[in-house]
Amino acid sequence: MEILIRPWLMEDLPAVRWILWESWMAAYSAFVPEEDLRAYHEATYRIESLTHLHESPFVHGFIGEADGEAAGFARTQFNKSENRLFLASLYLLPDFQRKGIGGRLLRAAEEKALSYNLGDLWVGVMVQNEAARRWYEKRGFRFVREEPFRMGGTTVPHLIGFNVIGE
Repeated sequence: MEILIRPWLMEDLPAVRWILWESWMAAYSAFVPEEDLRAYHEATYRIESLTHLHESPFVHGFIGEADGEAAGFARTQFNKSENRLFLASLYLLPDFQRKGIGGRLLRAAEEKALSYNLGDLWVGVMVQNEAARRWYEKRGFRFVREEPFRMGGTTVPHLIGFNVIGE
């Protein structure tokens, strides 16, 4: 399988919506009702909303391709007031997990942090998404606080953590 990580393009936005939806259903539907997932998806990730993110100078998106097919997506967002880069999204279609694409998307995010002259990268993970939490922990992330995260009518605990990079 040929894997390519590249910056997202406007024409990738429908694929980004699809990747988000499919990966959310696989990861979150056990603890967030589908109607709440759908409400959050529609409210937050319409093409117009993604276009706004795509055009922001503080948002950087990456597509992970497998044999020319969009298989994953990552998005970073620079918070100027905190001087931090957040990995706001890293999602893979279920069929493409455990093939190295997620790790390469994470490396793209880390490289973006280094381009801001930052020594760490921040991420949030839902407490119930144990597989993702373990994945980040295996890569050196330390979770330092918990905050609520709301999807539709459901609020879930969300761990916030960081990893030191560039050492």
